Amino acid sequence: MPFIVAAADHSPITHVVPHRIFPEDGPLYSVHVGGGDIPALNIKDGVYDFYITNHLMMTAVAAIAVVLMFAYVALRVRPKGEGLHAYETKGRVSQLFETMAAFIRDEVARPNLGALTDKYIYYIWTVFFFILFCNVLGLIPLGYILQSLTGNAKYAHFGGTATGNLSLNLMLAITSFVAILFIGIRETGVKAFFAHFNPVGWDDPKMLVIGIPLYILEWVGLMIKTIVLAMRLFGTMMAGHLVIAAFVGLVTTALAFSTTLGFGVGFAVVFGGAALTLLELFICFLQAFIFTFLTVLFISMTAAHHDDPHHDDPSTDEGRMDLDKMIDPKRITPLAPSH
Repeated sequence: MPFIVAAADHSPITHVVPHRIFPEDGPLYSVHVGGGDIPALNIKDGVYDFYITNHLMMTAVAAIAVVLMFAYVALRVRPKGEGLHAYETKGRVSQLFETMAAFIRDEVARPNLGALTDKYIYYIWTVFFFILFCNVLGLIPLGYILQSLTGNAKYAHFGGTATGNLSLNLMLAITSFVAILFIGIRETGVKAFFAHFNPVGWDDPKMLVIGIPLYILEWVGLMIKTIVLAMRLFGTMMAGHLVIAAFVGLVTTALAFSTTLGFGVGFAVVFGGAALTLLELFICFLQAFIFTFLTVLFISMTAAHHDDPHHDDPSTDEGRMDLDKMIDPKRITPLAPSH
């Protein structure tokens, strides 16, 4: 109940917008940029003031949490001892993260990247787990916990969902865009990579009328795809918290009529809020998966060699995948025991 009452005291918008941490200490630094006021860029009277916000803090917390978690998982996965038991992953938490990592590698990256999977899987894992940690940590009411423990209202806006900030999501999208360019050029070469955006070619001057607009549209389409990655993640995470905050705000409306009605609505909000939070937890995993899957898909469109002559080579990742598909375990006859 204290979390619900605290959440109901404010507008739902306050729970999703960034807030300065300790604004009374002043900005870390200021830059004179000229011009007037641009609130969206935190520019007032031509001066940009840099503050540590709760979203920036949670970005750092999520990054540190990912590093610490997988340092722990690496210790539990590392073989110790002798025999088959030495290769068993120790601990439920380590097994959970190992399973998620294997799923992203085998079911998301490998079907699209093939032989390039092992080369770039570390970047793909980093994107997935960083977004996942940002999403899940945003469900923890850290500010209200600190406010309840300390009795100080200045901690109310600690915490929050870092991926509910468009700035972070745009940086993630830019990172994916750079990865698409870098991996595509590295794997196919500069000439082949840029030729990919003009399917009609440059040899026939008559086709330039079609080729140049297509070339421009392909680049614009790639940029729009990466921007949509940021907008989808931002909109979904922000909307989810807005719905929960607005739902909790029903308590304030009910208390305006009577205390009894307020407590009745409060109990209903507890159960409804729990259900919405579980749905939000599912969305946290889903959005991390969607961002990662689309990033892998865009990379494969420009970098993966789908017509590679080594596709059927059992020594390659793609060849082993095809071999596994051809082998039906039900048709394999077990060997008769020798006497």
